[in-house]
Amino acid sequence: MKSLLEHRCHVPLLLTVASSFCTAVDWEAAASSHRSFPSAVAATAFASPSIPPPPPLSMPVWSLSSPLSRTSEDEKPDDIETSMNIVTFATAVSVAPPKIWAVSLYTNTLTRRAFLDSKIGVLQLLRPNQSSLVPILGKRSGYEDDYSKVEACRSIGCELVPYCSQIDHDDGNGGGGGDDDAITFDVLPGCAAYVQLKLLSCHDAGDHDVVLCEVVDTAQWDCDKERVVPAASSDGVVVGGPTAALDPTTALYTGQLRAEGII
Repeated sequence: MKSLLEHRCHVPLLLTVASSFCTAVDWEAAASSHRSFPSAVAATAFASPSIPPPPPLSMPVWSLSSPLSRTSEDEKPDDIETSMNIVTFATAVSVAPPKIWAVSLYTNTLTRRAFLDSKIGVLQLLRPNQSSLVPILGKRSGYEDDYSKVEACRSIGCELVPYCSQIDHDDGNGGGGGDDDAITFDVLPGCAAYVQLKLLSCHDAGDHDVVLCEVVDTAQWDCDKERVVPAASSDGVVVGGPTAALDPTTALYTGQLRAEGII
């Protein structure tokens, strides 16, 4: 199978992403609670016996990556350093700095725990050719015994790459900026956009937690260097200049997942 790195080298920046909290399901949660994932799950997640579900909309598909703390209470092996899931409940809720995003995370998932503990994470906007990652990252849980999302990604040609929570805008190489608090964890290669978040607050929303986050950095994939690089120079100039907004030809949407029978 061809590597997921074999994609188009034009990397548009994240400019405009329409999103909603009412049109998707957190698949990792279904797996973590040992439930199957029939299409009925999506139909009943937002419905009651008297209220039909809203019409399905095609939404951007993200993966949230967050460093996983290793403590004596961990139920997972000591070599785990990153947790990832699939997120489609994500949207910007403010424009002026500080830019605030809201992300909805299903309860009782390893990625939610990692993000709430570390308070940092990276939203990775998947590309259309990365739909095969959705069952790996979304339909299986990091809490499962004898299952590694890292190994599963590797089995389809997707080798995770390091990301430093403090990108050095001076050298543009994605390395640390000399901050002792910088944390390096893994992200997916070749995504359409990378948005680094800092947790501000967490709010109970039933079977989900809604987290409000500050956008602290954005980045993009460099095909030549095969690594994540800053989306803007040290003086704030967007690398490569303005680009068109992302759409289903350049980013993965849930409409494609439905067409492919993944959801």
